[in-house]
Amino acid sequence: MKLNTMAAVMSFISKIENDSSSFYENYDEKYPEVKDTFHRWAKENRKFEKMVKQTYFGIITDTIESNYSFDGLDTDDYDLVTTLPVDIDLTEAKKGAHILEETIKNFYLKASQLSEGLMADIPKLFEKIVKKREERLLFLRSSGMP
Repeated sequence: MKLNTMAAVMSFISKIENDSSSFYENYDEKYPEVKDTFHRWAKENRKFEKMVKQTYFGIITDTIESNYSFDGLDTDDYDLVTTLPVDIDLTEAKKGAHILEETIKNFYLKASQLSEGLMADIPKLFEKIVKKREERLLFLRSSGMP
């Protein structure tokens, strides 16, 4: 689905942040080695969604919305796999988390690039979330990820 408005982008952000939160909540109990990390990430994901909504509603008007476009942003490019086989080991769960984080980071990066020049606060927030995702990817790599 093409995302042409900020409202559509926000709906997609709600989906990816809630889905990825569920991913981490599903696996934080199974793997005690990453329980605290996955639990924290699940909470952060819900916070990211809330921050985007608060920032957007704090600055937007209907006039801006009608002229605000994310040409080239398509949900098909950011499909998430949030359910893994029941019997996978921690290494495979980390690989799933790595793919999830990379996909979401790429979405925020593209959304930030497409929103530059239209609003200052939204791209800055997206870039902040990209940095958090990059920190997560570094953690996953440093903890035995390829």
